[in-house]
Amino acid sequence: MARGNTHDEARRRSAQGRGRSFMARGPYTEAHELVLQALTRVQREHHGEAAHLEEVAGASGLPPDETSELLHDLVTVHGLATELAGSDNPEMGPRFEVKPRI
Repeated sequence: MARGNTHDEARRRSAQGRGRSFMARGPYTEAHELVLQALTRVQREHHGEAAHLEEVAGASGLPPDETSELLHDLVTVHGLATELAGSDNPEMGPRFEVKPRI
């Protein structure tokens, strides 16, 4: 019986993980705004040039993996940022820039 409980627990954790992943692609949250503000700030410091993922993560205070998910949402779901192809510094991750708000 203990083995079944372990299996059920693993399945529940897996489902929770999928739920978080799905929820991250849902509504615009405070975390999205935090990352968008960080991207805007870093891009301004670069005189309008795109910002690397690692720089945005550092400016937002969030871990790079969470920042990456939120940036992905800002690009694909909310249309507020653009991910640029290629990178001049691959160790720092992809580059992003804010789309102008009209």
